[in-house]
Amino acid sequence: MPEYYSQNKEIMQSKIGEDVVMLDIDTGFYFGLDAVGSTIWSHLSHPISFEELISCLMSKYDIDQETCETETRLFLKQLLEKNIISKNS
Repeated sequence: MPEYYSQNKEIMQSKIGEDVVMLDIDTGFYFGLDAVGSTIWSHLSHPISFEELISCLMSKYDIDQETCETETRLFLKQLLEKNIISKNS
């Protein structure tokens, strides 16, 4: 069964140029995303499967699938640990 990821709607966010900054009011945790992270974040505005996300990223960026999957999994893990996104199976 595919894993779906989506934004935590409790996180405050603001776009600054191509970057996104976020604040978790409950914890006071501040998180900033560069252009690539912001692209991923925008795709997480609605539940999206890991496979769909990888497909979107590979169509936008010149990157091989293995690297894209590895880097994206690491990034999603960091967001999950900070409760910035959620994962549903």
